Amino acid sequence: MAKTTMTGRQRILTTIRHEEPDRVPVAPRVWAWLMAEYGAQDLATHLRAFPDLDQMYPVDDGTLNTLDVFPDTYDLPEVRVEQRKYPEGDFVAVERTFHTPAGKLSDRILVPPDGREFGVTPNPVRTEHLVKGPEDLAALPYVLAPVNTRYDFLAALRTQLGDRGVLMVVVRCALDHNAGHARELADLMVDYYDNRPLFDALIGLFHRRSLAQVRAALEGGAEVIFGTWYFASLSAGWSPAIFAEVFVPLIREHVELTHRYGALYDYYDDGRLADSMELIAGTGVDVLETCTPPPTGDFDLARAKRVIGRTTTLKGYMDLLHVIKNGTPDTIDAAVRVAMEVGKPGGGFIIGSSDSIREGTSRENLAAYFSACRRHGAY
Repeated sequence: MAKTTMTGRQRILTTIRHEEPDRVPVAPRVWAWLMAEYGAQDLATHLRAFPDLDQMYPVDDGTLNTLDVFPDTYDLPEVRVEQRKYPEGDFVAVERTFHTPAGKLSDRILVPPDGREFGVTPNPVRTEHLVKGPEDLAALPYVLAPVNTRYDFLAALRTQLGDRGVLMVVVRCALDHNAGHARELADLMVDYYDNRPLFDALIGLFHRRSLAQVRAALEGGAEVIFGTWYFASLSAGWSPAIFAEVFVPLIREHVELTHRYGALYDYYDDGRLADSMELIAGTGVDVLETCTPPPTGDFDLARAKRVIGRTTTLKGYMDLLHVIKNGTPDTIDAAVRVAMEVGKPGGGFIIGSSDSIREGTSRENLAAYFSACRRHGAY
């Protein structure tokens, strides 16, 4: 007998409780495809373009990241900013000097244009980082904008979303777009061995800030924290031993704080997870994504289901390039069927994608993906 049809919200929350819903939630990331097709990735565009998507919609926490954006003016008390933008080949060069009470900091960024060979929303290239050594630590807090504490915007988004899914407030870990943008990531890896006080100070500063962001979001009514940790991934170059020593305690603090407010924690790493998934699951995260399989990743869904699947919901698993973009309707159907056979039993599996479905993915392949997920995901 077929189960009663659930709403997207019911389906997601039932799955995370490790109960079997009417069908496996279908929640791929689609922002890149939407940007290419519609020039927007807001919630309204998500809802209009993908009616069959069980929305797990990430919304920014509202804290300005001065390491990641380059506005024409900065609202930083006690700081005078000199900034110059000029064309350099295909890029726009941004040179900045922050004059703080504790000294000067400067950086230089090359910003590529959207589209073309760079893709949608391409990453800037840093040719000079703000933090060059321990002498820059005292000035760094002055250039960080205050943590946002106003979450009035969530109510309107919840009304707009209705029962089609859940909102997730994005909070990046100490490294993601934080310490890993203030200082070159490779230099931080060397600092771990050669300048541990600098390493600990930078990670500590941004971890405390990320905890403040998590707390502010939860007090503002967030029901899911979407924590990004891809700069801390083994794919970034960290060893499992360093991951366990340095990052696992930080993850645990995020998760424990989130759970104290009765909220859920979705852990995002689109890199290799085979040697870190048990460590991550051990912190109590509710959802682990993106669980990318070979050849792009190394995730073994059957092993994960057996080892951590009773307590951790696994999300993603469908390769956005080899399966969804470059596959055929038949190969997409076959890949989805196999994933469902392994991941579906007992709940705790949300089928998604290894990152955002990319520009250039055909509508035919997208339709095949959603059709296969609905057909093979039914309980």
